[in-house]
Amino acid sequence: MSNYDQHNDFNALCAGFVLDALDEEDRVHFEELLRNALSEERKVYEDMKLLSEEFPLSLAPVSPSPEVEEHIFDNLDKPNNSRENKAPSILPMWTLKLAAGILLAAMLGLAYYSLDLTNTVGQQQAVITELQSELERQDQLLNVLAAKEVRLVIMGGLEASPNGYGKILWDTENRQAILQLANLPVPPQNKDYQLWLIKDGQSPIPAGVFNFDETSPELFFKVESLNESPSANANTFAITLEPKGGLPQPSGEMFLVGNQS
Repeated sequence: MSNYDQHNDFNALCAGFVLDALDEEDRVHFEELLRNALSEERKVYEDMKLLSEEFPLSLAPVSPSPEVEEHIFDNLDKPNNSRENKAPSILPMWTLKLAAGILLAAMLGLAYYSLDLTNTVGQQQAVITELQSELERQDQLLNVLAAKEVRLVIMGGLEASPNGYGKILWDTENRQAILQLANLPVPPQNKDYQLWLIKDGQSPIPAGVFNFDETSPELFFKVESLNESPSANANTFAITLEPKGGLPQPSGEMFLVGNQS
């Protein structure tokens, strides 16, 4: 017998076993197969057993006809009608294989439904996470706009990104800001964009690093590292491309630059 036939016979006998439809010889034979079963065969047995126990509970209850009900109670009154005194029905192998096919199909259907449900939950969680991030961005923007003094800095694109655009809303009292970046190319995996504040033409002050996976006209970031008060004379902001994590002083090409308006 080939491995394929042995596998099919195991499934068929397994279906008969969990449905209590094997004669004594086949039952003993299957128990021997089960003792020596491979892990995947034992998994089939456990799944079939669970499905055979739960499947009837998933069906709507049906009341028997009066004739069937009367026949059942008549048989209950007859002696020697216990299961021990009756030979179990013997089903042909093709019937058992059909039952195995039905159970396996049901198992696959439940597995697919479970996977689909998991994917749906994952997609919904992703949407919820995105909405939460959007709400946080809106809340940060509103906090900056509600400040007593807000400075606006517009940054234009340079040769590295002529279509690039940047905007900073700077709450100088609370030293917090919102950065908007637009139309910048996606940075390489080993690079970050870095924001710099240049006061009165002095050495640039690092103000945070930023990264994104796809270019967009509306990328908003909270500037966490802008702990500087503005100069009374001139404040310039610039964006450069730096090694991952940023540097104390700029070394890469400049993409955006703008002066306080």
